[in-house]
Amino acid sequence: MPTDPAGDALHLALASYHKCDFLVTWNCRHLANANKIGHIRRVNTMLGLFVPALVTPLELLGGSDESEPERPGP
Repeated sequence: MPTDPAGDALHLALASYHKCDFLVTWNCRHLANANKIGHIRRVNTMLGLFVPALVTPLELLGGSDESEPERPGP
């Protein structure tokens, strides 16, 4: 977590409390991180809180966060 994790914690707490379907963030280091999502899910479940899907804007829109070369059409 960052030196001052209050912003990330508040962001997650508000999304969880208000039962938001998605928490959209560019913060892939602390929130939308595959290594952290399981831990966040366990903690929220233990606390009886809703677990929002933690996604980047590109994931939400159905794209990829990594640059992919365009494939030629048929």
